[in-house]
Amino acid sequence: MRTLLLALLLANLVFFAWSQGWMASAGLGPVTQREPQRLALQIHPEQVRVTPAPVAPASAASASSAPASAPSASSAPANAPAAPASAPSAPAAQSTASATAATVCRQIGPFGAMETAALAQAQAALTKAGLKAQTHTAPVPAQWMVLLGPFPSQDAMRAALDQISQQGKVKVFAPVTDRPRYEPGISLGVFSNEAAAQAQLQIVTKQGVQGANVVQRNAGLNRTVLRLPALTPQQVKALASVSGQLGGQIVKTCATEAAAP
Repeated sequence: MRTLLLALLLANLVFFAWSQGWMASAGLGPVTQREPQRLALQIHPEQVRVTPAPVAPASAASASSAPASAPSASSAPANAPAAPASAPSAPAAQSTASATAATVCRQIGPFGAMETAALAQAQAALTKAGLKAQTHTAPVPAQWMVLLGPFPSQDAMRAALDQISQQGKVKVFAPVTDRPRYEPGISLGVFSNEAAAQAQLQIVTKQGVQGANVVQRNAGLNRTVLRLPALTPQQVKALASVSGQLGGQIVKTCATEAAAP
């Protein structure tokens, strides 16, 4: 029994030495499978081609994943309502939007109540350029004036002016030249509210001016604006060609357009 065990142990030791290549110098050992030996065993390697796996089309994949119970288009009833007309294409909508955005708004004025001749000149120039403006009339903002007068004549008004100038107490005074109802008269100050005008009246009264009073300077007066709301680029050029014939006014961007963010 002992002899059998020793023989098995010796056989295991010999096998272990053989598998580890310790006996290779004696020509004994397992055949090593390295990469050069494997390449040498290939048959016609140049004919091998690697191709990617085929991918199923998206339409086929979606069709295969659709429920089997969904009816096909060909199975729709004959009396089914027709599909609604398709919406306008994106390029057409964009071209319409760009055409709308290409127009601009311009205005001329305001022309005061005493500028009727200038207003008529501007309207004639626009007609000459082939443009038709919208006329917008609005009351002139209220103003209050401390007025000395009106005097019976220009000479009387000048004499009052000389007297005020010689006294040197009143700092603000000038002949009224743009309000016929108050001519010939002397303005001792123009204010946007009546309270300020009354305060000025008290000041000039203490400075020795007699007979002055507070009047509403713009009562019953209107001003006019010529508005061109939708000018194309060609019309803008036509407007520029008559810009020097607009009664002394300049072309401006419309107030509503300028106020937009």
